[in-house]
Formats: sequence, structure tokens, C-alpha cells
Amino acid sequence: MHTVTSVLFVCAGNICRSPTAEVLCRRLVASEPALANMTVGSAGTIAMDGNLPSADSVDALRDGRNLELATHRARRLSRRDTADLILALDRETEQEAKAICRGRRVEMLGDFAGTGEEVADPYGWPRQRHDDALEHIERLVTFAVARLVSDAAAASGS
Repeated sequence: MHTVTSVLFVCAGNICRSPTAEVLCRRLVASEPALANMTVGSAGTIAMDGNLPSADSVDALRDGRNLELATHRARRLSRRDTADLILALDRETEQEAKAICRGRRVEMLGDFAGTGEEVADPYGWPRQRHDDALEHIERLVTFAVARLVSDAAAASGS
């Protein structure tokens, strides 16, 4: 079994969902010794490089989890991305990421987390949608990190 050492979260614009997942995942990974060397990032299938994150997503993460997203800058997913595992936030993005990153391991976050759920894009909606997306992403990322820890333990034989 190949141990995952890098995870890349992907949505459309890389200004709401995937950077939120990245920040939440980084926090969880930091407290898991089995994932000590894991790198976590995010990108968007149609992202405009350098775009600022959505203000509502920044506020939701800051207010709800005391985490900072304001320094994030969007970047477009590229076939040169070398993450071991690319986790898309919805089915459409999963298909687009598979087309861009042929031969890479691309799954939908909800599938990897074991629920099969897609995370709705809150962009352009009122703040409450961003709060709801935060809660949804946090739940799925928590399941995903638990799976990564379990997979790492199985790979190391412990």
C-alpha cells in the first residue's frame, strides 16, 4: 500500500471550499504523528491565479474556527500537480480534475470520507451558506484524516 504524503483539495475557483478544506485539514494533520510529513494544498479547476478568497469564507473560518484564510491566493489546478491524492469537493470538479491530472489518484472528498456527499458551492450566496459549507467540509475532512491515519498505520504495519 502506498502511503499518501500529499493531499490537494480541489473545487472550481479555489476561493471558498478547497482552501477551507486545506486549512481545516492542516490543523487536523498537525495533531496526527502518523501524518507528520504530509503536505496539504488546494487548487481550482477554473481558478484565476492570485484571486483573493471569498470574504464570507474568510469570515466563516475566522469566526467559527479561529483559523485564517485571508492570506490564501487562488491557483489553478495543473497537470504538473504531483499530489498523491487529489480530493474534489463535488462530482463535476472530480471529473474535471481527472481530465486535467490524468493518471493521478483523484477522488471526491465525500467518497474518500465514506459518505458519498458533495459539498455545495457557497460562492455568490449569503454568509449562512458559507457557514454551512464550513460545517460540511469540516465533517468530511475529519473523516478523511481519520482514514489517512488508518491507512498510514496499515502501511507501516502498526
